[in-house]
Amino acid sequence: MEILDSVQMASADKYTIEKIGIPSTVLMENAASGIAEIIKNLDVKKDKIAVFAGSGNNGGDGITLARKCYNAGYKIDLYLTSPPEKLKGDPLLNYNILQYYPVRIFNAFEDKLLEDYDIIVDSIFGTGLTRPVEGKYKSLIKKLNELPGFKIAIDMPSGLAGNTNAVIGECFRADVTVTMCRAKIPHKIYPAKKFCGKVEVVDISIPDFAVASVKPYIYEITENNIEKLNKRESDSHKGKFGHAVIIGGSAGKTGAALMASKSCAKAGAGLTTTVIPSALNLAAELGNPEVMSFPAGSGDYFRENDAKDVTEFINDKTVAAIGPGMGRNDKTIEFIKQIIAATNLPLVIDADGLYGLDQNDFEKLRFRSIITPHIGEFARIVNKTNEEVINNKLELVREFSTNYGIVTVLKSADTIIGIPDGTIFVLNTGTPALAKGGSGDCLTGLITSFVSQNCTFKNSAVYGVWILGKTAEHLTNIYNERTILVSDLIDNLWIEINELYRNN
Repeated sequence: MEILDSVQMASADKYTIEKIGIPSTVLMENAASGIAEIIKNLDVKKDKIAVFAGSGNNGGDGITLARKCYNAGYKIDLYLTSPPEKLKGDPLLNYNILQYYPVRIFNAFEDKLLEDYDIIVDSIFGTGLTRPVEGKYKSLIKKLNELPGFKIAIDMPSGLAGNTNAVIGECFRADVTVTMCRAKIPHKIYPAKKFCGKVEVVDISIPDFAVASVKPYIYEITENNIEKLNKRESDSHKGKFGHAVIIGGSAGKTGAALMASKSCAKAGAGLTTTVIPSALNLAAELGNPEVMSFPAGSGDYFRENDAKDVTEFINDKTVAAIGPGMGRNDKTIEFIKQIIAATNLPLVIDADGLYGLDQNDFEKLRFRSIITPHIGEFARIVNKTNEEVINNKLELVREFSTNYGIVTVLKSADTIIGIPDGTIFVLNTGTPALAKGGSGDCLTGLITSFVSQNCTFKNSAVYGVWILGKTAEHLTNIYNERTILVSDLIDNLWIEINELYRNN
């Protein structure tokens, strides 16, 4: 499903009104009807409802909703943030209609705000806000947040900007946000997402082809649109599913490489080999009996002199992952750079494998790699602060992926996947159970496994993130999320892989 920004949504709305000919009043009426239906189905007390409406179309939705709620039998008070004479167009039309209804209307800034409402509806600002609210609007929003009652935002919690996931200032904190046609950026991506509560999308008669006309580039992956996996043919053999290599490990961090290798094998790679410093090879042999090992060098970490032997070993393999538990020794960094330069193999690079890489290294990875940084790692790569990455993750991931031709998996509470063609995929799967060392290694193994099985880079990244996140969700329904280990995740990957089969 597409995720739109405020400009795209306005364009789809305009297309529907001007080219298709559906009047804007119809769209507003449909919006109010959809919101009223959601209110009707809420399992909360709803005898008394306050609607706070601005002067724009978002306010018009709220004014129209007041009429719908009155007709449904609720007691409604309407608070306007501007004098009625400043209303225009559809908001004015619906305000004039409401004059015939016994709905109390107040000035939101001059009249006393009552505090005993069951539901508070915010329709002050919509998706078009681009700067922080100030003055009396800031004070009003802060007051609304302090009031008791269930809180609903129409289209966007007031104070959030419709074209960014950043929290730009004081904003309404909703329990439910009801938006029109498609979800917008703040609804799906942190930190703005925290203020939206549960997001409900209402169909107001803007057709799919009107949305397509604005050329969306951000998509949320859900159960409804994730591509399914085909079951294997009965005469399949291991050679059909590739030979995946996990290059990793150093003293004290051997487990990272072993977890990545195990998840890779568990997800279906035909053959999996762990390339590991020779001093740690016994641990690899004993820890993963289903996985082969290739000892490199003579110590307990990788050195640049080990690159030649490793390159010769991996050159005829299907894919290699670099990074889990490798450490950040200068000699190890040089080892990684030499591997990148000396092979044309598809590479999945994570964690320590990304440390020390520069623009020249990324140029050598063009159209043959997937990187999986967390926020801090990506901040270092793009020379930004963590806060800058958090507040601009869509733009930064898209820019990096298109500039270097690299699939980027930015790991966070919402995972952002950037594709070299400029498309962005958002996955809101997982639980805090994943906030534990080793989760990223498991993801690296999953992604590498699907590349080995001849999936596209895009699908490999999506499958890896999806399966890991959904497995965490499944286990969290059974166990306390604090107690879930990465080994528990790996052992239960089969459950979500089963769910992805085209024919269960």
